[in-house]
Amino acid sequence: MPIDAKKLRTAIESINDLPTLPSVVTQIMGRLGNPSTNAADIGRLIEQDQALSGKVLRLVNSAYYGFPKQIKSVRHAVVILGFNKIRTSIMTASVFETFKKETAGGLDIKRFWQHSLGAALASKATAEAFGAVQLAEDAFIGGLLHDIGKIVMDQFQPAIFGPIVKFAAERKLLITEVEAKVMSGFNHAAVGSWLIEKWRLPNEVVRMVAGHHAPHRYSEERELVAFVHIGDILARALGVGSGGDNCMPAFDPAVTASFRLDRDFLDRCVERVILEIGRAGEFFSLLSS
Repeated sequence: MPIDAKKLRTAIESINDLPTLPSVVTQIMGRLGNPSTNAADIGRLIEQDQALSGKVLRLVNSAYYGFPKQIKSVRHAVVILGFNKIRTSIMTASVFETFKKETAGGLDIKRFWQHSLGAALASKATAEAFGAVQLAEDAFIGGLLHDIGKIVMDQFQPAIFGPIVKFAAERKLLITEVEAKVMSGFNHAAVGSWLIEKWRLPNEVVRMVAGHHAPHRYSEERELVAFVHIGDILARALGVGSGGDNCMPAFDPAVTASFRLDRDFLDRCVERVILEIGRAGEFFSLLSS
């Protein structure tokens, strides 16, 4: 029997313990969008949370960023990295903590976040390969959060999502293919976008999450949605973690046509992704901390 989207959204949004971002992260994200904000302002906010401060410093001193000298203060980190990269570090450090409890509907949470982080790195690498360096950090966040609706469904609607994951595994189908049969025109991407709206993250993040399986439907933030779509598929192709199924989706034909995804270009993207993953050990280690 098809599931009604409006009823499910109402049910999810009425959950009292639906995860929220830490208040300091919400404040930081808001301030980063304000042109009058300076590095000292952001540094002071991060320093209010000792655990977040420690994780941010751990990330910025990792091989991923490759600074020759140790960065000892959060404020120095903000100055050196800039707002876009510090936003990436904060989001990565906080989102794993927000959803750290075990899932109930069949997802392997560690492998799920490995896939999400792999997709984040791949989305960023894809943006850079296309020469859209200014969009790379936004693409990273879109890739990191692209499947977050699966965690919401798995933790809070396991009676619905558990059978979907099981059926997909048994029939060797994509989770989205099974969702299309039982969820009446919406899927985990829509559920994830509801959560991103609730978190009051920027509209481009909402669209990247909502559109990562069907970028042809999104004219706004067209490039970002496409980068996350490609990044998700590249992470799957490289076997980084698991999004809950072990199938390979096809590239959206509109993306293939618009972005000229030929074999040589995809090979170059894969090389970039492998390099990014190799440098991002500290990001992956946060999953176990």
